[in-house]
Amino acid sequence: MPATGHSHSFETPRKAVAAVLLLLCVALCWWPALDTSAEGAVDTGLKRALVSFATARTLHGVVSVVQGTELAVQPMGMGVTLTPGRLLTPINELTAQVADWMLWASVAFGLQKFLLGMGGSFWVSAAVSAVALLWLGLSLRGRGPPWLARLLTLLLFVRLVMPITILGSEQLFAHFLAQPYEESQLASDTASKQLQALQSETPPADTAEPAEDTGAENSLLDRIRQWGSSARDTATRPMEAAQARLGEIAAAVDQLVERLVTLIVVFALQTLVIPLLLAWALLQLFKGLVQPMSGAMPSA
Repeated sequence: MPATGHSHSFETPRKAVAAVLLLLCVALCWWPALDTSAEGAVDTGLKRALVSFATARTLHGVVSVVQGTELAVQPMGMGVTLTPGRLLTPINELTAQVADWMLWASVAFGLQKFLLGMGGSFWVSAAVSAVALLWLGLSLRGRGPPWLARLLTLLLFVRLVMPITILGSEQLFAHFLAQPYEESQLASDTASKQLQALQSETPPADTAEPAEDTGAENSLLDRIRQWGSSARDTATRPMEAAQARLGEIAAAVDQLVERLVTLIVVFALQTLVIPLLLAWALLQLFKGLVQPMSGAMPSA
């Protein structure tokens, strides 16, 4: 008998807390600022994804152009042709994959906005309120049927899952993912501009300007020396310049790979991982609100 009284005294405040939380959830369904803030957050995320998609597509085009560029070096009529194609093949494939990821992220944000509008309609909020009040009244009398509890959990989830997950993922993005995103986006823009500049540069000259005739004062030996020095410079400078350009391209590519992967990780977290975790936690919360009242009445 004392155990039964102790259990009854424990369940009573538990039911009261669950009832208050349920009423707060119902009030949250009618709070206009909730949907407005969530809509602003999803619009911001959609703009970020579209900007990153445009950057990735531009970068993919630039890399494709640079990939087919040939650097011809022909000192004194003999030379080699340097092509950065093999060097840029992996980064070209990665930029295409990043563009696909950014497109899917844009679709995910658009889907979130569509579902937010559906869940935030007047009829959904009215259904949540009616079922919640009915369930609360029946549960306090010990008559709450299980199917009504499941229906209430489903309606609460449908109404509140999108605004809460959108706002939650946006807050986590602002605190943990904003800086990596900005750095990666800036690095992608910078790399695209660098590759465009390298591609638009004119290739180094493959012949040297003929030495001007200085008159009878120059002896035959001086002219032979000048010719030898000019031929040596012609043979070395184009090759060094071409190798320097390939080195700049390689440096830009090395810095870009990590940033592109970071972009994929950021949008995967914001559009997939974090919303799913928040949705699961929200579902468990709604189940917890209903179960205490349904499980408390038999012991009472």
